[in-house]
Amino acid sequence: MKRYISILLLMLAVCQAWACTAVIASGKVTADGRPFIFKNRDSSDGANNSLLTLKGTKYQFVGVVNYTTSSSPTSIWYGHNEAGFAILNTLSYYFNSPTSKANTSAGALMKKALGQCATVDEFEALLQQTQTQSSVVLSTNFAVMDSLGNVAFFETSNHSYTKFDANDESVAPNGYLVRTNYSFTSPYYETTNHVGEQRYKAANKYLEDTFQGGKIDAVQLVHELPRYLYHGDREVNLWDDMPDDLDDVRHTYFSNFIPRYTSTSASLMQGVTQDEPAVNTVSWIAMGWPCGSLTVPIVITPSLVLPQVVKRAAGTYKSEMCTGSLELKRRVFCISHNNVLSTDSIDLSKLINKQETGILQQVTRADAVVCERGMEMLNHLRDGSADEAEVAAYYDWVDGYWRELFHDATTAVSDIVVDRATDGAWYSIGGIRYRERPSSPGVYIHDRSKVIVK
Repeated sequence: MKRYISILLLMLAVCQAWACTAVIASGKVTADGRPFIFKNRDSSDGANNSLLTLKGTKYQFVGVVNYTTSSSPTSIWYGHNEAGFAILNTLSYYFNSPTSKANTSAGALMKKALGQCATVDEFEALLQQTQTQSSVVLSTNFAVMDSLGNVAFFETSNHSYTKFDANDESVAPNGYLVRTNYSFTSPYYETTNHVGEQRYKAANKYLEDTFQGGKIDAVQLVHELPRYLYHGDREVNLWDDMPDDLDDVRHTYFSNFIPRYTSTSASLMQGVTQDEPAVNTVSWIAMGWPCGSLTVPIVITPSLVLPQVVKRAAGTYKSEMCTGSLELKRRVFCISHNNVLSTDSIDLSKLINKQETGILQQVTRADAVVCERGMEMLNHLRDGSADEAEVAAYYDWVDGYWRELFHDATTAVSDIVVDRATDGAWYSIGGIRYRERPSSPGVYIHDRSKVIVK
């Protein structure tokens, strides 16, 4: 029996890999006239995301990578370069066949594109060249943007693609497009499961409800959409029925929301207006689990300065913010069934509650401060009154602010300690306090002893 469970868990992990949510928008429909591409990244095999600066054949770029000790990783999962070109992707299931999910060439192609492409047209030429190779394996939706205002999705299989231009009203009547993990041009669209359709519906609902046909605020979107607690199929919003406080334990189904267990980072790459230099392109990045990390604007400077907490550290090869956000995620995903941690159930009180002490609520308040200071820095860059020293000073402040937030959040939503277990209450292994003997099966601590509830 255990063998079959292990096989099932492996199959689920494979199915969840790279299952992302993406939005692109023309500058015609944004509040500041800048186009953007957005991605909430999900990955079952790359939870430890970090940011690197690299040099390609032509351009310097910043890009997000999985854990690796290599100084030049083979794959980049999203990023932008000094020419104002930006790229991301979502896995598209069942594009090359009704059973195929393979997409092993996408990360390498994105790295190559960031190093040598300045425009969407140049990317299209590179894609055409790549697809002549017999070894290419692509089943993906690429989103690309350049400093000329071009922004598009490319629904891509091994040897074909279809371009969806966000500036073309016949293709994108609202000026924006959403993709998750299927492609509308797949020959198997009608006969296979539309993976990620719940998130597709949720993202469209967010855009329709939040901006109601008006101009899209890109900065607002990158702060809200990766933390959107609306389920596209069940049509429930978790904000509508919040627990009272941290002790009001609420076991809650948490699967197929935009943020979920496999969410590893999020970014909105914001382009430039016609009168701005391409180097002013910005990547707003939440490094790690988005409900437990801050959203930091990243620009490419002459000396490639980055916040210490988001870049890959020399000793651990991980991002400090990502590592911290995974710890905060662990305190939310703390429900076990038969001593196995559930990845589709949370204690909602640890995420949000009426006392506003949940991890997401603490992060949201802190993120507003990071955003305000970040916008001040960006506005100075855009009007020419800032230099690299101001960018570096802002990043130094972000480093300290994140460390303070992480300390406060982990203190508020703390793990169990032995001394606390003498107050007569019941505690889960993860530190959740119960007002009475739990009814759910599992291992608990009561009066300093482990108790099995069957």
